[in-house]
Parts: sequence; C-alpha cells; structure tokens
Amino acid sequence: MKKEYLDWMNKWNLENDPYGNCAEATLEMQGAFPELKRIRGHYYCVIWGERMHWWLTDGDEIVDPTCGQFPTKGNGVYKPWNEGDPEPTGKCPNCGELCYDGRYCCSEKCDKEYAAYCG
Repeated sequence: MKKEYLDWMNKWNLENDPYGNCAEATLEMQGAFPELKRIRGHYYCVIWGERMHWWLTDGDEIVDPTCGQFPTKGNGVYKPWNEGDPEPTGKCPNCGELCYDGRYCCSEKCDKEYAAYCG
C-alpha cells in the first residue's frame, strides 16, 4: 500500500474512533485521494461475523482506513455490495446473523429456538 495512504490512515485513526465510522472515514480519505473508489459491502470477521462496511480500493488492493475496528484488523473477507441484493433489516437475537424483509429472526429454526428461550 502507498505510504501516503498509510500516513493518512494513521493520522485519521489517532484523531478519530474507527468503530462505526467507516462511511465518514472513506469519504474523507477519498477527498484527500480522489483516485480511490469507495466500496459499500460487508466485511467478514471470523470473530464478529458479517458486518456492513465501507472501504476504498485503488484498483489493485483494498484500502481500509477503519480496519482497526475489527479484531481481525482487515484480514477478513471483503464482499462488495450488489445493488440488486436484499438489504438487511436487523440482526437475529438468537444467532446474530443478519435478518431481511423486516423479520425478527433470520430463520424458522431461530424463531423457534428464540421463542423457547424467551419462554
């Protein structure tokens, strides 16, 4: 990765909290480096699972100014969003997976397990 990108990211992270601020950070970094393209998608962390996320690319590699918010520090899987994909509407209270179409749980199995847990 270019030294200028790393320097910018280090400075930004000293002045800001990266947790939950990926959209803001990528907008600011793209303003400083217009050659970077912003990508919306999901980041898969083996510890936290799937998270909605924003990052940048220079065409060859991922440039993620807020990768430090994840326990895996950007060594997970980045999956760009396909605009035709369904939007997640929440997280399953039973297993933590994403839910879609306004569902409370991600599956019938989790519906039943969570109902049994709640009594």
